[in-house]
Amino acid sequence: AYQANGQVKEAVELLERVVAIRREVLKEDHPSRLASQHNLARAYQANGQVKEAVELLERVVAIEAEVLKEDHPSRLASQHKLAGAYQANGQVKEAVELLERVVAIRTEVLKEDHPDRLASLHQLARAYQANGQVKEAVELLERVVAIRTEVLKEDHPDRLASQHELARAYQASG
Repeated sequence: AYQANGQVKEAVELLERVVAIRREVLKEDHPSRLASQHNLARAYQANGQVKEAVELLERVVAIEAEVLKEDHPSRLASQHKLAGAYQANGQVKEAVELLERVVAIRTEVLKEDHPDRLASLHQLARAYQANGQVKEAVELLERVVAIRTEVLKEDHPDRLASQHELARAYQASG
């Protein structure tokens, strides 16, 4: 709630306390402990602490890789978030590689218009563009925009974000 209200520092402080306590009382692979660490990493990134977010998410992803199936929604969500942190940290190649795996799995297990699948495609397109793969970015974004145009209202933020990103990709491609 703090983070949603723009009180990111308060969110970080509270989540750090929660993570510290859960670290003492819960096993390393306990879902609640992992969820708190995931949320703390999100708060870190929102607070500009990208390096801390990357380090924490790498630990979460490593643990989830040991205890959760490859297509488990929590594991995929953490990988998606880690890829975003990688990109924010300038680790674009790592972001692309991770997002390609996430997209491949989500493509197998989720419907074409599932919000998580579309979010990963959108994020992968952004990573492609940052990596100089503009043609690939345009192709992905055209698909995302087409699907979101069918399933979302004209003023939906996700639809508008994808259209905006596609316009940027068109501009980058000349």
